[in-house]
Amino acid sequence: MNEIKVKCLKCGKEWTKECSHPWEHKDTTSSLCDSCYRKVASPLIHKRQLREGNFDCFAKATDYCDQFLCKYRKFCFVGGEENAG
Repeated sequence: MNEIKVKCLKCGKEWTKECSHPWEHKDTTSSLCDSCYRKVASPLIHKRQLREGNFDCFAKATDYCDQFLCKYRKFCFVGGEENAG
């Protein structure tokens, strides 16, 4: 696997990501880091959660989520980890 450097569009945080394309060492792409993604996407996801009959709790929980049927659950916690508690 190859790696590419990624830079967050909002906060400037940098990290590397594995990819299948052979990028040059100096190549960089952009995206949102997990934290910035949650800040940007939360209002939209909250509206969708309510429409789907769930609580509007995306990215509000710290270490436990009992909304097992919510399709956003796996993205809720830092790092995208699911915590069944």
